[in-house]
Amino acid sequence: MKRMITKLATIFVLAAFATAAFAAGSVTGKVTAIDGEKVSVTVEKELPAWLKKGDSVQAMGGSPTVVDVKGNVVVLKFGKAKAAKIKADSKMTISESAGDELQGC
Repeated sequence: MKRMITKLATIFVLAAFATAAFAAGSVTGKVTAIDGEKVSVTVEKELPAWLKKGDSVQAMGGSPTVVDVKGNVVVLKFGKAKAAKIKADSKMTISESAGDELQGC
């Protein structure tokens, strides 16, 4: 019984650290404008240092490119199909790209 409790406690601690690590590498904002493939997201907090123009990020299950960063507004370029599914005033979480994405065929 004592071993089981120790294992469960270890699992919960590891899960807490994993959640904190994920949260540190992401930012949440509100979609304010959609212009074709470009989606503008306004973030309430200060933007993280890893969010730079020209970089790929992870958002909405895809890997958009950061087109522009002005103040608290980030403009992302999605594919046409993905951008068509995004609705204005919806929440979006932008995460740092892991860098291990598959490249074309």
